[in-house]
Amino acid sequence: METLSKFFYPESICIVGASSKPKSIGYEILKNIRDYGFKGRVFPVNPKVDEILAYRCYASIKKIKEQIDLAIVTLPKNIVADSVKELIEKNVKAIILITAGFREVGKEGAELEKQISDLIKKNGGRLVGPNCMGVINTLPGYKLNATFVAEKPETGSIAFFSQSGALGAAVLNTIRETDIKFAHFISIGNKADLNENDFLGFWQKDDNIAVLTYYLESFDDGLNFLLPFIKGEVEKPVIVLKAGRTESGMKAASSHTGALSGSDKIVNALLKQFGVIRVKTLNELFNTAKGFENFPAIKGKNIAVVTNAGGPAILCVDKLEERGLKLARLNDSTKEKIKSIIHPEGSAENPVDLLPSGDDETYKNVTALLIEDENVDAVITIFVEPVMVEPFEIAEAIYNNFNKDNTTKPVIHTTMPMPEFWVRYKTSSKLKLPVFRNPEDAPEILSNIFFYNNRLEKLKADRGEYHELLNRKVTNLIKPKGKYLTQTELNETAKKYNLPLIENAILKYDELTEINDDFFPAVIKGINEHAIHKSELNAVRLNIKDKNELIEKAKEIEKSFEKNGLKAESFLVQKYLKIKHELLIGGFRDRSFGPVIMFGAGGKYVEILEDTSIRSCYSSRNDIYEMISETKIGKIIKGVRGESGVDIDSLVEIIRNCAIMMIENPAVAEFDINPLAADIDNNLYVADFRLRTI
Repeated sequence: METLSKFFYPESICIVGASSKPKSIGYEILKNIRDYGFKGRVFPVNPKVDEILAYRCYASIKKIKEQIDLAIVTLPKNIVADSVKELIEKNVKAIILITAGFREVGKEGAELEKQISDLIKKNGGRLVGPNCMGVINTLPGYKLNATFVAEKPETGSIAFFSQSGALGAAVLNTIRETDIKFAHFISIGNKADLNENDFLGFWQKDDNIAVLTYYLESFDDGLNFLLPFIKGEVEKPVIVLKAGRTESGMKAASSHTGALSGSDKIVNALLKQFGVIRVKTLNELFNTAKGFENFPAIKGKNIAVVTNAGGPAILCVDKLEERGLKLARLNDSTKEKIKSIIHPEGSAENPVDLLPSGDDETYKNVTALLIEDENVDAVITIFVEPVMVEPFEIAEAIYNNFNKDNTTKPVIHTTMPMPEFWVRYKTSSKLKLPVFRNPEDAPEILSNIFFYNNRLEKLKADRGEYHELLNRKVTNLIKPKGKYLTQTELNETAKKYNLPLIENAILKYDELTEINDDFFPAVIKGINEHAIHKSELNAVRLNIKDKNELIEKAKEIEKSFEKNGLKAESFLVQKYLKIKHELLIGGFRDRSFGPVIMFGAGGKYVEILEDTSIRSCYSSRNDIYEMISETKIGKIIKGVRGESGVDIDSLVEIIRNCAIMMIENPAVAEFDINPLAADIDNNLYVADFRLRTI
């Protein structure tokens, strides 16, 4: 952590590749360091000049006699390695490599990037980049802008981590319009060394940071990103805008689970499971961060809306319902009091409509009544500027009277004014709390804060179960073989992990006549190590009444195998069930996020139905209940229209045992139980089980 601190809190900076040429990166970074007011020592390195921007210039790194806390390298990539070696000789531990042209351009660049990164790490240093744009610390004691973007962000408590330099620059270029305030900004580039996981831990321990925001295009090590959340080590809100799709080995997946668990679906499910707020847009990313910074926490889902215009209120209400919030049912006494102070043609129902004549006093008094109503958890005020009312007075009346210092319920204001309002508000507002521009903004903010606080409580309640799973020892009962387990091995695995396998027998063709009569009615399936989905090979026969029919069906399966160039090596005979529901339990080892578990509707139409839900294998029983409830089949098996339901507790334990199997056996690449059959008496049985090892 001490080395990471040097990236944001250095007392001295060396710019290797500083330039006297305006508009060059080496010049602009040095100029920004000066203009933003960095208070530490600055050592530009350029052998061709004696001074740049009134800073003494050094001919080489070796000429600098003082300690260097942070080095920023902007040299062409072909001479970067030599300068890095000189920095290491000077015992520099924090290095930012701005230079591009490494992994992002091909194999040769990737090899050079690895050499430089390995050299720095070998000598106890850490690297940001390459292909990045630097760091910013807005805090008054440091005032560091070591980027080539000339904006001067104001001080806030948000940390912003951007994998994309261009997107980071775009955000910085709009801060005068968006009024985003940072404490820290970092452009991470290619993530040759430091990545999102490192700064997650660093910012948790930095008291200057209240909210963490990320723009990511990939998770390099998703499991280790999530582990601090699972362990309870993250106590600050983390908001992620994740673009693109990670490489998670889905192309190689042959199971139903692999086909259904697209990488982005895994990201979505697992971030949600462990309380990471995933947003869809930059606007939502920073609006949500402003919400955490400036407003009290929302404790329930019931929202009151005050407006002077119908259209924006409708958009707001639509977004509330889309995001799982709802309009509060106001007390009759609240509505009567509102009626007494609004225009006679206005509405005291929720949303409360003040009509265009609603002024600052009316907004203030109505909002006060709504806050007092015990059925209201938060208030959204919406103002569209008419000719007769000033938007500035409305905003000031709301925020000066309803803020986190004098109310426990959030009040969020949206205004749609003439352009002049924004200049006046920025310069003259007393509290300068954020005013939002779109009627959908406040519902997104409130729903994200509500999700976070609810999820935080759930994670705390389930912490004991998470620790028990994290402390499970690797048993390696299942060995890496690079192929599917045999039926005999599957039977042993099912027994070990208490999976309710249907009673079965594995027999050669000439052994079929020896089967006990109590197996009938029966099911017969052909076995060949290359026959993964037996139904697709027409290798399953159901409801067989006796041995003669069993022999007949076995011959049919042999012929089906022959048509597909296979041989029936043996046969699996199971007791026949009258199946009420076909369920799916699957597991998959994601390259980034580790073992994941899936539940949903099973059977041969599983990919078409796509009625599934995903969780990490590090799941509490509450997580598994939630996973079941998210699916349509999960709602059905609980019992509908007078039908008796499946024992959900038993189902949870089966899924949990499958997750434990994945945790204890890193050699499991993927598995399917399809179907997990619920019979007419609602008993659960593993009817078909496949497991592939790495």
